[in-house]
Parts: sequence; structure tokens; C-alpha cells
Amino acid sequence: MMCYYLTAKKILAESEILENYALLIKSEKIKKIVRKEDMKSDIKVKDLGNKIIIPGLIDLHIHGAAGYDVMDGDYDSLKEISNYLCENGVTSFLATTLTAPLEKIENAVKTVELAKKNGLEGAKILGVYLEGPYLTEEHKGAHPVEFMREIKIEEIDKLLKKYGELIKVIALAPEKENALAAVEYLKEKGIKTAIAHTDASYEETKAAIEKGAVISTHTFNGMRGMHHREAGTAGAVMDSDKIFAELIADKIHVSPAVIRILYKLKGKEKLYLVSDCMRAGGLEDGQYKLGELSVKVEEGITRTESGSLAGSTLKMKDAVLNIKDAAEIDLFEAVKFATLVPAKAIGLQNNIGSISEGKNADLTVIDDNLNIYLTVVDGQIVYNSDI
Repeated sequence: MMCYYLTAKKILAESEILENYALLIKSEKIKKIVRKEDMKSDIKVKDLGNKIIIPGLIDLHIHGAAGYDVMDGDYDSLKEISNYLCENGVTSFLATTLTAPLEKIENAVKTVELAKKNGLEGAKILGVYLEGPYLTEEHKGAHPVEFMREIKIEEIDKLLKKYGELIKVIALAPEKENALAAVEYLKEKGIKTAIAHTDASYEETKAAIEKGAVISTHTFNGMRGMHHREAGTAGAVMDSDKIFAELIADKIHVSPAVIRILYKLKGKEKLYLVSDCMRAGGLEDGQYKLGELSVKVEEGITRTESGSLAGSTLKMKDAVLNIKDAAEIDLFEAVKFATLVPAKAIGLQNNIGSISEGKNADLTVIDDNLNIYLTVVDGQIVYNSDI
């Protein structure tokens, strides 16, 4: 049975910063948090010196990285994405699809099912985030219009009967016919509805939120913006305390000033970071495929041929640093936007998202500049920079 202590200069526990403490890791869990002087001498100790132990980072919206994409529908692609993520401090993620022919989307979901069953060597897959095909053209981003579909409850039901335990989030545009009925249906099934790639008005968006939509996909991007005469999708998201706002904090999709405004409006409980990373993550500039579309990456910025932003190459650790700087908050608070809050958004906060006794031992070891030194998934060390 796996059993060891992990200790460092600081531990960012759920409600406080601990110094001179250790984590007892036993059978995939954080069994106990103890003072260093109370460690038992017969248990192995991994001392990380002057480093900081934080909860493992969680990325709920990622399409790919390191040359691979979830839509490849290939187990090896998911393995490479998983390995890339753990090297960058991410311990769990939602494999995110794109608008494509329905059979291709289903094949991608089926491959994720296989990966969950067989396991991965790096970051673990929490499930699937279906971004598309129930979107609209006006704010299409990198989603091909020819594969967008009208919302049919029976179509979604058929998919959930096959993969209901796997699918955690389904994105849709609230102005589409049957959207509100779909939101209610998904809520009954325990699936989170995200508002995405939409030209919905303030009223249409609020109606979806009242019916149970709980996530705003990459807030401000792929949605009707706020105007002083029509608050739009973005205005409804900012005006509601019921919906979580995803944020791509790369200072490209959203400026630092707007990051700060969103932080002030959504507070500490309803804002979380995502990468929206695509297959060019970790690679050089050049031409790539994002789902069905060709995109160009220049200076790390990904765009379609029409000039629309198309995902990102953002690392979650950099997103944490960016919101820390933009919102003028400390590291302890900034880390929660990539750990505890996303865990709450999909209802997994009792298992992951913070350092607390009884939770999964998903941990990341950093320095003050958020360089990654060690990544632990379910108690297993999956990345070690040999500190």
C-alpha cells in the first residue's frame, strides 16, 4: 500500500497557509495533515525543501496540446495531452470537443471512455465537455457552421444513454429552439449546461440561467458583448450570481482591465480559469488544425483564416499568474481559481480542488514564480523535475 509523507516550506490548504506541516499520503488520498514534529519515523518522507505544495491544477476546458487534439479520437493523443498537462502542473481535465459531424464527436467521446477505463500516465480525465454542435453562427469562433445542429432532446438523450456518466458539460446557445427545454432536461440528468458561441440577448441568457445553465464558456469570447442599451450575453453572466464564468486569462482573449472587472463582479466563488488550449500548446508557431479548421499560430496567438481567435496555447500556471497580477491578489487566492472553484463548478469539490484530509492526493509543487517541480495524481508522482 502506498504510504508516505510530503512536506515543503508551505502548504496551501483549503482555508489557510500551513508552515512546518506535512501531508500523509495513503492509498490515493490525503490521509492526514500533521505537524512535521508529529511525523512517524517508520514512514518514508519526501521533503521538498523551500517549495510550495498547492492543490493540483484543474483545466475544465482544453481541446489539445503538444501536437494532439481530443477530436483525433485516438487513445495515444489523449495520453500525450495528459503527459503535457502533468508537466505543467495540471492533475485533472475535461476533454473538450468541437463542432464536427456527430459521428466524429461520438468517436471522440468513445475514446475518452477508453482512456478513463485504461487510465493515463499523467493528468487524469474527469470526463467530457461537449462544446458544440448546438451553437450559432454569429459568434462561431473556430466552430464550422456547416456542422452546427438544431437542438433535439431525443438526440441528446441517445448520447447520454451511451455516455451519461462520462459527459459532464454540454454547451449550447440559449436563443436556439428547444434550448430552455434542453437546459431543464440536462439539469435533471445531472449534466452542467454551458452558454457558448451565442448571440443571445440579456433576457434570453437570463432565462437559460433561471432554467439551470451554470457555466459561461470562455466569458466575453464567442458571445454577444455588453452594450449600455442591451446588456447582451456577457451582461447577463456578470449580473447573475448563479452562473460560473470561465476565463481565458492570457491577456489576449480578455484584457487585464476586464479580468479585474470580472473578478470584482463574480467574486471568489463564481470565476474559474481555463486554458482553451489547442494542439499547438507547447509547440512553435505555425499552421495547425483545430477540429475541422486550419488555424495559424503566430507569437503564440491562434487564429482562423478569417482572423477570429481559435483557442489558445495558454498554460494553466500562466493563467494563475495573469489573474494574480491583473486582479492584484495574492497567490493563495489566485490558485483557487484553477483548483477549488472549477471543482465546485462540476460538483467534484468533495474529491478534488483543495488540500484537505480525505480528498484525493492531487497535488502540484511550485516555487513563488509558479514554476512546476512535482505533480502528484491520486498519490502517484507523475512528474518530477528532480528537485
